[in-house]
Amino acid sequence: MSVFVAEILGRGIVAFDAANEDDARMRLSDEALRRDLHVFQNQGRCLWDGVAEINLRGALPKEAETWQASRATGSQLGEDWRIFLLPVVDPSRFDDDDDDDDRDNGD
Repeated sequence: MSVFVAEILGRGIVAFDAANEDDARMRLSDEALRRDLHVFQNQGRCLWDGVAEINLRGALPKEAETWQASRATGSQLGEDWRIFLLPVVDPSRFDDDDDDDDRDNGD
């Protein structure tokens, strides 16, 4: 297995392992990954706009080391191990349940 990186606009975004480049390209076409890239945000901006090309490359040594360390300490089991190489926020995880507080209470 080798570690690959999805790169968008010159920025390494997510690292994952794959048996070979063809397998890595297939993983890049995964709908769940593409959804995450489109929804997850870094510094208030989506990681991927849905249009920019997602490039595949081998991980740089530091990226591979980060992936290996994450894999070694992670609690997630299974073959689909991936890590984001930059801090991300999933805004879809936050419920906006306090909308009711925004209603005009007639005060």
